[in-house]
Amino acid sequence: MSRTTEWQSSPLDASDLDLSGDNLRRQWDRMHRGNREPFPADERLQEAWRQYHLGNFALAADLGVAVGGAGAVPAAFATTIYAQYVEQDPERKQALFKEAMAICRDAEERGVSTPNLHYMHAVSMGRYSQFISMIEALAQGFGGRIKEQVEKCLALDPQHAEGHVTFGGWHAAITDQAGGLMARMLYGATQDEALEHYEEAVRLVPDSVVCRLEYARGLEVMYGDSERARIVAEFEKALALSPADAMQRLDVVQGRSQLASLRG
Repeated sequence: MSRTTEWQSSPLDASDLDLSGDNLRRQWDRMHRGNREPFPADERLQEAWRQYHLGNFALAADLGVAVGGAGAVPAAFATTIYAQYVEQDPERKQALFKEAMAICRDAEERGVSTPNLHYMHAVSMGRYSQFISMIEALAQGFGGRIKEQVEKCLALDPQHAEGHVTFGGWHAAITDQAGGLMARMLYGATQDEALEHYEEAVRLVPDSVVCRLEYARGLEVMYGDSERARIVAEFEKALALSPADAMQRLDVVQGRSQLASLRG
């Protein structure tokens, strides 16, 4: 891990979120509806997740790494989300995505295989790919590696809604960058399958802020101005929902900015 002491605090105030004691368990299903992470019996893991949901990403990452094994999952979540929404320095952001990928890869090499380990491995690679440009990422082989990880996630849990939106995003990004014909021939990516995965995610968890925002973003990637009214409507549906934790609040802030840009 990089020196998490250098990580910035989350820009959002989450002091109203009470996850102390049994409140973590009471709020668990709502916070994990989209990824179905089981509530951990290990109190150290509970604390790692508690800090993640409160937006204390550095502490969550450190705690997860210290636990090892299943602790890789909250550590990778915290590192990826921090890099995506909080870190501003481009070089550090890129390095953090790589760290998250390494956390997942190392855990898998040690025999850890859970839906969310594979899911977050796919997400961290996907965010890194977006950061360096999808064309460059495809040239480096990330297209196949992301697909492999998200397929492992969905093989273990076909009802993993966030896995479905990630697969939808994979199809959308590759068809956008490579073009429909080449995307289908080289990677098996199509807009039809992107829509199928997005719609399955929303069907599974219709009140998920994350799933609905990713659906709206995917539509924008695929259709742009030609479907602006539909895209705006999907963003509005997503932003009408109540975020359950710090990560979802950060996602909502980004979603509001994207909606404002669409409205001009």
